[in-house]
Amino acid sequence: MAEVSSATISLALRNDPRISEIVRVKVGRLAKELGYQPNPIISQLLSRIRSSRTTSRQGTLGMLYTAQHSEDPSAPAVRSWAKAARARADELGFWLDELHLHEKDMSVPRLLKLLHARNIRGLLVTGPFLNNCIAPELGALWERSATVVLGERPSSPALSCVMNNQFLTVMEAMRTLTSLGYHRPGLCVHPDVDEVVEHWFLGGYLAAQRRLSSKDRIPDFPYQLGARLKFKKWFEHHRPDVILTLHSEIREWTEALGQRVPQDVGLVHLDWTQRLENWSGMRQDHEHLGIAGVEMLVNLLYNNQMGVPSFQQCSLLGSHWVAGKTTIS
Repeated sequence: MAEVSSATISLALRNDPRISEIVRVKVGRLAKELGYQPNPIISQLLSRIRSSRTTSRQGTLGMLYTAQHSEDPSAPAVRSWAKAARARADELGFWLDELHLHEKDMSVPRLLKLLHARNIRGLLVTGPFLNNCIAPELGALWERSATVVLGERPSSPALSCVMNNQFLTVMEAMRTLTSLGYHRPGLCVHPDVDEVVEHWFLGGYLAAQRRLSSKDRIPDFPYQLGARLKFKKWFEHHRPDVILTLHSEIREWTEALGQRVPQDVGLVHLDWTQRLENWSGMRQDHEHLGIAGVEMLVNLLYNNQMGVPSFQQCSLLGSHWVAGKTTIS
């Protein structure tokens, strides 16, 4: 349609000065009318071949932190995601840039300019998000990008995601505790945390309770910072013989009641890490979550799947039991 060679088209679309301005404008107009969009991965690959730089990368991915609270991106799990994601991106030939939506002077328009300037077409996104909904004003980011959310499943927009299967994490912990001889487990998780993962912690707990006798099924305790007195009332009324939690303060609260761990009551951390080496718990695989996120994202890029998918893809990772000093062996 432009009546020039394909090589000229290619150069004109890259705004190469070797092509006259008249031809560049004509090609650009035709491309816009036809709805043409270059495949970013192919463009990066061809650029690499042209330059003959064997050390160049296929492109740059972005890790976007959307949390309003500065402490959220520095949480151990999130840092593990980022470290593993960066290593896997490097293995696949990509850089990984970290972007903070709520840092000073950052806005969606400015972020869009940054993404364009760095040619970032793939985003790993972290929350948490209120009611599993991402703010509508961020929609412009997903329209131009392949996107994978880490750690939770957004319901609106229904972007693809990678997360731990918290439901099975609790179920497996309860099965292990039963095999160790515990028969009256209690759950202590902050309700806001449970809501982020669509109440999978509580759901797994209630489902596992069906295997217990009715007299051993006790209600969960909704953890709150500073709720020690409420915890004391709950504990003394229900007398659990083991507590599943995400909050290490529960050990202090339990021992303050004169309970020895694990002789009187066992403790299980549902997000065990090396810093909790004295605990028993479930090790969620944060490293592989970051790896799986990058692999899913690169696959979307290779297939030029930009925007909100017509069918949400979710990858769920498991956890495994780590025996420690807070449960009987």
